[in-house]
Amino acid sequence: MSSKDFTPEVRSYLDEVSGIVGRTDEKAIASIAEILLAAWKNGNTVFTAGNGGSSATASHMVNDLTKGCAVLGRNGFKAVCLSDSSAVVTCLANDFCYEDAFKIELKTLASKGDVLCVFTGSGNSENIVRACEYARSAGITVVGFLGRDGGKTLPLCDAALVAPTDCMEQIEDIHMVAEHALATVLRERLKDVWGLEVIFPPRGHDFKFALFDFDGTLSLIREGWQKIMIPYFCEELSATPEGCKEDPADIEKCVTEFVDMLTGKQTIYQCMALADEINKRGGKAEDPMVYKNEYIRRLMEKIKDRREGLADGSIDPEELLVRGSVPLLEGLLNAGIKLYCASGTDQPQVREEAALLGLDKYFGENIYGALDEHATACTKELVIKRLLAENNLDGSELLSFGDGFVEIELVSRIGGYPIAVATDESRKFGIDGWKRDRLVGAGAGAVIPDFEEADKIVSFIVNK
Repeated sequence: MSSKDFTPEVRSYLDEVSGIVGRTDEKAIASIAEILLAAWKNGNTVFTAGNGGSSATASHMVNDLTKGCAVLGRNGFKAVCLSDSSAVVTCLANDFCYEDAFKIELKTLASKGDVLCVFTGSGNSENIVRACEYARSAGITVVGFLGRDGGKTLPLCDAALVAPTDCMEQIEDIHMVAEHALATVLRERLKDVWGLEVIFPPRGHDFKFALFDFDGTLSLIREGWQKIMIPYFCEELSATPEGCKEDPADIEKCVTEFVDMLTGKQTIYQCMALADEINKRGGKAEDPMVYKNEYIRRLMEKIKDRREGLADGSIDPEELLVRGSVPLLEGLLNAGIKLYCASGTDQPQVREEAALLGLDKYFGENIYGALDEHATACTKELVIKRLLAENNLDGSELLSFGDGFVEIELVSRIGGYPIAVATDESRKFGIDGWKRDRLVGAGAGAVIPDFEEADKIVSFIVNK
């Protein structure tokens, strides 16, 4: 039996579809993405429906929205695929015809503000048309994935993509490409549309005090400090008798791990860890203060322009504050919550930088940093103990905001409510996924990317 080489025909079809994809209206897909994102923000449900081959795309969309758009530990969309299966039709057979199947399911399950996404090549399937007509009457937004001229469905849509082809197979191809484009862009956007993620609610708390970390929580003056500390520490380890033989990638991994784990404590702790690693590799470690002073020298060189720009007014403090910091501080003060700030950075520098950013007026004298006389004592722990003792408080009256493992774990351990500020510092917005997971593991009760939704955060804290 002779065989035919189908390659030319396959290539011809692929090239034709590629050309159709190139003519597809990206603005229509973008407008649909905005509708779906609004549904996610508002907690609405997305319903999908399609007949024949289009039903597979409708079902696929639900999978992508519910699972593919679940990012960084959060749930994705609330989405349901309507069914025109024989089981549904049998249940409805005594009172309704097949053409009413989607409409009745929608009427039963959907509410005003929800979204209906329909997939139909002709746009004239009666069960799709009736579902769209009902949706419009019930305040449900209608999105159409259509073909040809859009048929009867097009004028019923709030937004629609019409595949630029008359071939049914290619219409379905374009619908699937559009659906995947939507899932991809929505997943990326959701990384930054974070809001407030509640890991567990603050039940039983009556907050009177709020403790803030400084660097990375309020201030971005020292953003990038890890890129100074880690390479410097790697230099020191690579210069030891054993370190010079070690794979540089292994040294960097070792340094990164202990620097990250000790973030939130005073800088001296990271320098003490460096000294231990130097001794392990056959070197003779200096006093940890030597390493601290050199690190600070290098860091101050990096951030000199930022500090000088704030001092002479050429840099707006807003540029070097985590978004929403001032509205949140004002909101907490207006709610009767007293503010404290504690940092692992040396106290004179913390107070100076707080003043440069205009934050000193919110904390007054309640700004604490590392002191040489308490070189190995945790500043945050000292501040918390002082707060509890002087005000006769228990931990349930303490709220905290921080981006370090140490402070989250510390406040959680004494019964306070720690909110993790998992800001992506390099972009100055959005969530740093690694930071978020680490802080949840430390005991964070809630996670935020920044304070942009200050009103919502204050309401959550006050109203619980």
